[in-house]
Amino acid sequence: MPLTREQKQNILKDLTDKFSRAKAAILVDFNKLSVSKTMELRRNLKSANAEYKVAKKTLIGRVLRFGHFENVDLDNFKTQVGIVFSYVDPVATAQSVWKFSKVSAKGGSASGGNEALKILGGFLGLNWQDKDKIIALAKLPSREILLWQFVRTIAAPLSGLVGVLQGNVRNLIGVLNNIRSKK
Repeated sequence: MPLTREQKQNILKDLTDKFSRAKAAILVDFNKLSVSKTMELRRNLKSANAEYKVAKKTLIGRVLRFGHFENVDLDNFKTQVGIVFSYVDPVATAQSVWKFSKVSAKGGSASGGNEALKILGGFLGLNWQDKDKIIALAKLPSREILLWQFVRTIAAPLSGLVGVLQGNVRNLIGVLNNIRSKK
């Protein structure tokens, strides 16, 4: 049954709101994704503070055009398009989608391809990123690990400096003790 004009307006308003709040939006092909897998995907994304939404490509295209997003012709995608909106951490969301697609792929075709969910590309801010860049984003370490590596990188020279300064103080104390024992 076709959507009424009012239903389409409500969908446009909802999508516009979601795109305006999202830090990233990942477009996925969900052509053969079962209902149970869709529910599992939604649960996984909820833990990453993200949301999965399905709408017609024409409505998504209209929102993108009026939202000043880079030109992406959704007609190039010959499949159904779903959107994963990331509201807090785009990396965690990309990791969730990518891991989910890899898990789904294990149960997929013999060729190892994913028949259930495929990443098509996405937006970081207003900029379009192709599939490879979204997957590269998903392969980044988590935010906590990146922060830990950053702190460790900054702390390494400082701990070396502390070691050198302690050695000088230790040597000075040794020299002073030698002088005292000779007197």
